[in-house]
Amino acid sequence: MRIADEIERMGYFLIKYDQVRYTGRALAGVAGFLQQHILPEVVAAKNNLGESQVRWVIDTSMSMLATLTVHAETMENNEPCRVTLPKISF
Repeated sequence: MRIADEIERMGYFLIKYDQVRYTGRALAGVAGFLQQHILPEVVAAKNNLGESQVRWVIDTSMSMLATLTVHAETMENNEPCRVTLPKISF
C-alpha cells in the first residue's frame, strides 16, 4: 500500500520497526538538502508560497525524525512507528 493511500484512509501511516532508523536518516537527508540547496533559491526568488512549502517539508521531516528517534530508543517489542502529518498551513 502506498503511504498516500494509508494517510487518506487512516490519517496516519506506519513505519515498520526495522525500517525506523533508515527512514530517519532519509528524512534528515531530505531536510538537509532542501535547507542547503533549495530553500536559498526559493528565498532569493522571493517566492513566498514556495518558501512556505519548502519550510513545511523541512519542519515536517525533522519532526518525523524526532518521532522515529524516540520510537527507536523506547520500543522494545518491535512495534511499527505511527506517523501523522501535520496540517498544511499555506
